[in-house]
Amino acid sequence: MVINWLAAMKIFKAESLMIRIWVVFTIVTLTIICCISFLYLVTFRVFDENAKIEDLKTAHEILLKNNILNQPLKFDKLRNLTNMQNLIVDIDKNKVIMIDVHFPHDKSHLPEDYRKNEEKKWLAGFIKYIEKDEKQFKKYHNNVKFLFIISPIKSQNSEKAYLITYMPYFLDKSILYKATLTGIIFIFIAFFTSKLVAGYISKPLKELEDYTKKIANKHWGEPIKIRSNDEIGSLANSMNVMQKKLKYAEESEKLFFQSISHDLKTPVMVIMSHAEAIIEGMYIDSVEKTAEIIKDEAISLEEKIKQILYLNTLDYMLENNTENKNMNLEDVLNKIIHRFETFNNNIKWDLNIKKSIIWGNREKVIISIKNILDNALRYAKTTIKITLKEENNFAVLEIYNDGNTIRNSDIERIFDSMYKDKKGNFGLGLAISKKIINFYRGDIKAVNRSNGVSFIIKYPNLC
Repeated sequence: MVINWLAAMKIFKAESLMIRIWVVFTIVTLTIICCISFLYLVTFRVFDENAKIEDLKTAHEILLKNNILNQPLKFDKLRNLTNMQNLIVDIDKNKVIMIDVHFPHDKSHLPEDYRKNEEKKWLAGFIKYIEKDEKQFKKYHNNVKFLFIISPIKSQNSEKAYLITYMPYFLDKSILYKATLTGIIFIFIAFFTSKLVAGYISKPLKELEDYTKKIANKHWGEPIKIRSNDEIGSLANSMNVMQKKLKYAEESEKLFFQSISHDLKTPVMVIMSHAEAIIEGMYIDSVEKTAEIIKDEAISLEEKIKQILYLNTLDYMLENNTENKNMNLEDVLNKIIHRFETFNNNIKWDLNIKKSIIWGNREKVIISIKNILDNALRYAKTTIKITLKEENNFAVLEIYNDGNTIRNSDIERIFDSMYKDKKGNFGLGLAISKKIINFYRGDIKAVNRSNGVSFIIKYPNLC
């Protein structure tokens, strides 16, 4: 039994979402219908029982008021009183001396068991609970519920006499049949309705599933259109945004590798051509000069490859770095400048640096500043000016060079890994710097001055 149940659960889990929604919706609907039907029957039974006891009481009071105890009953035509009967019980010296039964005209409605003396004696047994006023009872006898009223009456033949008006209570089976039939009809309606609802809910989800598969296989097509303002509509909009970003990322990646491969081919071709010249003895100037050119191009090529590899793994290194700590940006900056000052003795350095504490990985922060300084030194004509100050809870570092200004159309793109300068070289160093600075919740931008360019870096200040 357990094995079969587990197998059924596996099958249910393996079915499509539409089937599961259909099954769940059907079960919930059936449960609600069954509960409503059950409550209806219980409520109707209580209502029907109270209505019959009230009608029985009315008939009982009419018999007492009009003193028609010895005449045939005329209430059998009323639906609620079809099975009503009377008993007159005479008691003398606390003993029952006579039980007189008055049947309705139509005796065909009365089962044979109701005519037995045992039933009369059982009803007469409740007289002991009567004092002066009448009393109502709802009791079971031989698995049949009886509604009866007992009242004391006057009698010339005995000390005491009592009128018992009673009837067996049966729930109207036609109502039960109608309720059952109504429930079955609603069950069939719910069964097919739940299928329609399940299909309606699962249809856009199926479309989203197919759309996701296309995205996974990089089949960029038209965005999915689901006209809905609910969670499914929000999911569809998010997937459309995701598709645009993935498509853009793929196109950018292809363009990047195409361009970078072309950029890497240049130093490789230079190295190969000069190496062949040495082998064939057709070099220009001297062997030493040709070898020096090969070395410079190899160094340039190595630097570009390092930058590409570093940029490719930078996100992972930043996210998984555990060596972040507080550092004095003034000390870091002075050490970097000391190294750069020896590269070009013709450049004038104008420094105004103040103490500022920031948080981050020392190596990554050095790389972010080093790349900007390297760029400034490459384009500077005579002067590089560096200032470091605290402003609005930020450490603000400005690196200025008096080189040529940047075209306004390019000034927002120079931090893009796809950007090339006027000479056709990639600016991967600037892209690396921006990614590091943004990771530590900082900001970087380039600003054209009247005679040169400033790079402004902001790191959150901890002081």
